[in-house]
Amino acid sequence: MRLLSLPLLALAVAGAAAPAVQAQTRTAEGPRGSVSQTVTQGDGTRTVDTVATRARDGATATSSRTRTQTETGSTLSVDQTGFGGRTRSLDTERVRTDNGSTVTGSFTGRGGETYGLSSARQRSETGSTVEQRVTDSAGDTVASRSMARSRSDGQVSRSVQTSRREGTRRPPRAIPRRR
Repeated sequence: MRLLSLPLLALAVAGAAAPAVQAQTRTAEGPRGSVSQTVTQGDGTRTVDTVATRARDGATATSSRTRTQTETGSTLSVDQTGFGGRTRSLDTERVRTDNGSTVTGSFTGRGGETYGLSSARQRSETGSTVEQRVTDSAGDTVASRSMARSRSDGQVSRSVQTSRREGTRRPPRAIPRRR
């Protein structure tokens, strides 16, 4: 009996060491169109591919989002094409630090404009700070935000400061809102 259990144990350990890549597809149809979403994950990577088809004219919009875990943090890549064929993309890298994280990356809008993104988050025993900045292709700041939160004597205080370049209505949206 003992000889039989060793090979079985070896197979169980070998199977656990190599996680399988898993894929799941969901579809939904309605009077205005259909949506198909495929989620693939394994080996530290998760990809979500979405295709929406409009019923009235058959036009499609696509989105592909890939997040990969790295030794120091993660990377994120998003590519989207709208019904009209215009594209936008986002590429970022997040690096964990001893007391927070930093994010750097770039965003290309549907009009072809390119922006740089940067963020730094710091935590301490008494609070946290976040510094975020969006820059244009020339390196000039388009928008920035600084947030600070502190805890003392059971009280929490929070402050937010924002700035935008003259003529900018709001910072460009790098990551679409989840609905």
